[in-house]
Amino acid sequence: MTTWLAFCWRNQKWTGPSVLVLAALATGLVLWQWPQISSGYISTRDLLSRSLGFGFLLPLLWAAALALAIWKIRFLLKARFINRWLAALLGTFVLWGALAYFPADSGLLKEYTLGGHIARSLKGSSDLLGVFRLAGATALTLVLAFPLGSRRFSRYAAEKIHLAAVTVRHHIARLFRKLSAMRAERAQRREAIAVASLAAYSRKEDSSKPRITVQEAPVPRVVVNPRIASSPSRPLEMGVVEAPLRPGARPAREPMVERERAGQPVSEAAKPERAPKVAPLNLEMQTPRAPLPLRLEEWKLPPVTLLTEAPAESQEPGVDQEKTSSLIENTLSEYGIEVNVAEVKIGPVVTMFGLVPGWVRRSRQAKGKGAEGEDAQANTGDRTRVRVDSIVAREKDLALALAAPSLRIEAPIPGASLVGIEVPNARPASVTLRGVMETVPYKSLLEKSKLTLGLGLGSGGEVAVADLARMPHLLIAGSTGSGKSVCMNTVISCMIMQNSPWETRLLLIDPKRVELTPYNGIPHLIIPVVVEPEVAVQSLRGMVQEMLSRYKLLEEAGARNIASYNRDLPPEKQMPFIVVAVDELADLMMAAPHDIEHSIIRLAQLGRATGIHMIVATQRPSVNVVTGLIKANFPGRISFAVASQIDSRTILDAAGAEKLLGRGDMLFQPPDGPKPTRIQGAFLSDTDIEEVVKHWQGQRGPLPPPIPLEGGEPLTGGGGQPSGGDHGDDLMEKAWEIATSHNRLSTSLLQRRLRIGYPRAARLMDLLEEEGVIGPGEAGKSRDVLVSRGKRSGPED
Repeated sequence: MTTWLAFCWRNQKWTGPSVLVLAALATGLVLWQWPQISSGYISTRDLLSRSLGFGFLLPLLWAAALALAIWKIRFLLKARFINRWLAALLGTFVLWGALAYFPADSGLLKEYTLGGHIARSLKGSSDLLGVFRLAGATALTLVLAFPLGSRRFSRYAAEKIHLAAVTVRHHIARLFRKLSAMRAERAQRREAIAVASLAAYSRKEDSSKPRITVQEAPVPRVVVNPRIASSPSRPLEMGVVEAPLRPGARPAREPMVERERAGQPVSEAAKPERAPKVAPLNLEMQTPRAPLPLRLEEWKLPPVTLLTEAPAESQEPGVDQEKTSSLIENTLSEYGIEVNVAEVKIGPVVTMFGLVPGWVRRSRQAKGKGAEGEDAQANTGDRTRVRVDSIVAREKDLALALAAPSLRIEAPIPGASLVGIEVPNARPASVTLRGVMETVPYKSLLEKSKLTLGLGLGSGGEVAVADLARMPHLLIAGSTGSGKSVCMNTVISCMIMQNSPWETRLLLIDPKRVELTPYNGIPHLIIPVVVEPEVAVQSLRGMVQEMLSRYKLLEEAGARNIASYNRDLPPEKQMPFIVVAVDELADLMMAAPHDIEHSIIRLAQLGRATGIHMIVATQRPSVNVVTGLIKANFPGRISFAVASQIDSRTILDAAGAEKLLGRGDMLFQPPDGPKPTRIQGAFLSDTDIEEVVKHWQGQRGPLPPPIPLEGGEPLTGGGGQPSGGDHGDDLMEKAWEIATSHNRLSTSLLQRRLRIGYPRAARLMDLLEEEGVIGPGEAGKSRDVLVSRGKRSGPED
């Protein structure tokens, strides 16, 4: 038999009879050893049942789900789902351990639990310890399954626990203060009663016998309780003088008072006079209470989730790269210009095509000697690189071929040997402030500077951010509807979303009354949004005085700038940054040109070291608004779409802004950049501004100390002269001298002689008319002078 099995195994010939023979042998062996097999099966079954219980079904279900995913649902096996599979496996063992708390009613597990020995070992010896162990494993499962959500929940829970601890500490401290006040009040009441009794006893002794004096009496002390002093019903306890008693003596009752209480008649003459009430003393406390520490952590910065997120469909590029590249190459080749599109960068609004200039080939005939000595001519070819100016000269031809409203050629691209052509996209993508603030470049710059600005996305899709502290001032210009006011709101929102009121303060000036007024009510404002030109002039002069006072503090501290001054100071004593934002400079320059320009230039020249930065916007970038001194002190500039090339050169010292597309399309000139950079500005809706403002208005943290702005020089109407209405000021004296030296006087004459603005000159004309120096007349015309040259008459004349 053994030989036959070996033959079948060697030749792999298993016939039907051989299989039957093997089955018969196996059956006979099982029947022969059945008692031993049955007893072993029963013992093994009992052992596995007591060890595993019903918990082994949970890992089997996990394995079945994994097999199904391998067989049918392949995408569940990607790397991003590995943590979910591991969390599910760990969760099966958590549930297996939880079965240890459920006993079985009958069967093999009657003396055990539904989970068996393994569940009992997972739970532990103690039920309470098992609860904590399973709870920890459950938390680990959730963290493994949802890492991002667990991080947010842990941060939220930590903030809530910290807030609860601070609240409990505050209530306990207030309870102890109340208990101390109650003890002090009871002590005051006892001292007042003792003093009243002592006064009555002293009057009794004075009327009956000589007064006994104590040689070494301690000095009386003043006891004041401010809580009792505020109560009008207890005048005796407000402030009393405590006199010492003799050793071993107690205050005695008056005899007449004892007779009255006993019911005996007492004559009116025999009654002693009542002790007068002690007048309340207005004295200070002996130990003043220390001020409570400021809790600056109550100010919570608004989260980025308050802002609107850009729709997903707007992020798709709206340009055909292959078609546009071939059009550019073919159009230029028709004019004999050989180029090759080497680089394409897709931006939100425009796409940058980088061109490599080709070669211009020329052939000429060269004369020489042949083999036999006769003259011969040969054709030789020369080639030169295509001139960049020839590409720039075909700008309009390219715009016609591409059917583009406007093109912008950057020749060459800074840092690259390419000529850039910016072609507008057919479907512009929207850029939101939230999308910019969630990027890595913005967050990395925010770690270095609190004045980080999220401008938008560049023409190649790169994130455009800037640091206002390094600029240190920003000048914005653009026509109506180009996005200038949206950029201003974006810059202000960036600062209030990443700074508390103790870190950055704002002075907003809005002559149009509608752009910056929604920010009224936030704690960052030094004063409410300024809308009047007169108040704006006064505020800027007050800011100049604040700058000078800060320089004195830096001098006393031996610091060079605000960073070194704040380095070793606590947050509540640090010097905050101040950002002055002016929305419409042209309107202010019309009202008081000299005052506004003088204050802006002084702040721009000296404000950086003291942490004062300016953001000035104007709709009309003409030379009388953006003067040469203002441009020289504002190295950081942003230009939106303007009307002409002259305006572009006024704001950027270069052309190109007149070709912008509007709606946030801008050119940003950084302080350290050679050329302006094209950026699609980030959009911020009115709803986003309202949400950020509501977040700050809903908090009740400690307010920063006020910054006085009324300490500046007096208001002027131009020329730096006071604009007050006093009849005896220096400007009025000069106007009176000018009037008495002429037969007729006009407002324009005062403007030229005194170098002031029209409002101030018209006011001086009214004052001269009130004093009788000039006669009445129509507005805009000269008036007769009624007094002759001589000494000015005063009010007493």
